[in-house]
Amino acid sequence: MPDSASKKLSLVKEIITDGKMEDALQLIKDIEQMENLNLEETLKTLAYSAKLYAGLGQYTTGLKFAEELYHRSQEMSLPFFSLDALFIKGWMIYIGLGRAEDYIKTIEQYEYLFNSLPREDSPEYLEREVVLLINKGGVNYFKGNLDLAIIDHKKSKAILKKINPNYHFNSEFLSYAPYGWMAYTYEAKGELKLALECAEKALSLTPKGEFHLKPKGDNYRIMGNIYLGTGDLQNALECQTRALNTYKKIGSRWEMGYSYGNIIAILVSQKNVDQAKNYLEEFKQFVEKYKFTEPLYQASRAVIIYQSPRRRDRGEAETILKRVIEESSDNTFLTPALIGLCHWYFEEFRVSNQIEVLDDIRPLIDQLLNIYDRTASYSLLANVKLLQAKLALLQINMVEARKLLTEAQQIAEDHDLNLLAGEISKEHDKLLEELKLWESFKKEKASVADRIKLASVDAVLERMQGRRAIEAPEIINEEPILLIIMGKEGVSYFNHSFIQNWDFDDLFSAFMSAFNTFSSEIFSKSIDRIKIDENVILIKPIEPYLICYVIKGQSYPAQKKLTRFSDSIRNNSEIWEALNKAAKTNEMLELTNPPSLGSTLNEIFIR
Repeated sequence: MPDSASKKLSLVKEIITDGKMEDALQLIKDIEQMENLNLEETLKTLAYSAKLYAGLGQYTTGLKFAEELYHRSQEMSLPFFSLDALFIKGWMIYIGLGRAEDYIKTIEQYEYLFNSLPREDSPEYLEREVVLLINKGGVNYFKGNLDLAIIDHKKSKAILKKINPNYHFNSEFLSYAPYGWMAYTYEAKGELKLALECAEKALSLTPKGEFHLKPKGDNYRIMGNIYLGTGDLQNALECQTRALNTYKKIGSRWEMGYSYGNIIAILVSQKNVDQAKNYLEEFKQFVEKYKFTEPLYQASRAVIIYQSPRRRDRGEAETILKRVIEESSDNTFLTPALIGLCHWYFEEFRVSNQIEVLDDIRPLIDQLLNIYDRTASYSLLANVKLLQAKLALLQINMVEARKLLTEAQQIAEDHDLNLLAGEISKEHDKLLEELKLWESFKKEKASVADRIKLASVDAVLERMQGRRAIEAPEIINEEPILLIIMGKEGVSYFNHSFIQNWDFDDLFSAFMSAFNTFSSEIFSKSIDRIKIDENVILIKPIEPYLICYVIKGQSYPAQKKLTRFSDSIRNNSEIWEALNKAAKTNEMLELTNPPSLGSTLNEIFIR
């Protein structure tokens, strides 16, 4: 009897691979009725039941089997089955139910259990290690640690090569999961070319059959998002349509609703309003039948109505979108609705020339910040801070705009959004170059259209809506001029000129004047650069000191060096102790005193 059960369990795997989900589930039910199942067969039957119900979209039922598998394997001290139970549970919680916080807790539980096991080189152990790395990458993605997420997925791919592909129980998932997760992560980083390559690879590795239609649809959907960001509307539409058709085959309702919304938005961008209306009617029938995603339907309806040139119709669209925002608590609906309404208000501001319109935008931005508090989307937070900076610019509040730009860039840098950080830094440099022009706008009361154009508001909103990508900038190394370490009171403890026989007295005097003006903002990290003539002074506080790097050229690559230098000083006990001594005795440090100061400076700024 046990042999017969084992053979049938092997057949279940083959049937799943062929995509015959219902047949596989029926065979599992037959196995459950068999007598004298051994422990391993019983636990495998529970695992397959959980996976099959998940594949059929019956996540609540699947979770019950996963929970039973976990408790029974724990009772029998069979940790590999316990790990499989946690993996299947986490997969259903995230993929099926969309509960990111519960997914993170489940994977942390998986990691704790895995780390309690003695290390071995068996395929069984390595498979669970790969599962851990893939899901740790997912957790790091949600926490905003995007570079760590990429590292986790690359490690998982390396270990996969060591495992016999005919062995592992989760072979189908492991084949495409690292690439799928990397596609999402690279997209979040703004590196769309790499994201597309990973999504295409994941799609090519996804096995055929109904069991894998959900991840296949997800890959089509993210490819559509990536194409939209690059401006390729036709490929974006094709991928989103394929995603919708894939989700229809398995009745994946939430995803179908998202796909309808995505398709309608793309068609509107293509000015194909008639075709968008056809999809809206189909979407309406879907909502009436399943009672799903009503807010997204109403938002899509509002977008179509807004295309009318009539003021009355646009007013109706605004009313609909406001109602969606007031009545919906789902962040996936709220975020695009809020951004869309912001965009409409900025258009109204441009046409009406009424500064009061900005008062309607601020509450929407506050709501977007509340969504960040619930979702910890650092990309959203950095972009919202950037949008706030644009609002400050439109009101000619230069100091506030600069503070917000500094804050936005720091958020992006802290969470591996390097392209976005570089873009924000570039905008900050541009603002410093245009300060006199902005001041003239204030005196001359320039038109709103001129202000919005100079502030590049549309570019930010389009990026937040996924309709514009950040172009990787050409990195041009700065021309270094001077490096200074000073105290809060303005006393210099170290200065190094990168230009021989250069008198920096005039520049230093000008800097001290600016320093006295902005000292509180500098030490609170609200302002990270000052422009004096053609020179930019980059500022990095490391309590109780200030490191200043004077350059000509792009700020962002220079800031990277300044950050490395400040971290090296703080972490090098020889330099730090020498600096503290100099502060007490009012002495000056030199390149050779302490010796490690010169080598650190050369390593970072020269070599």
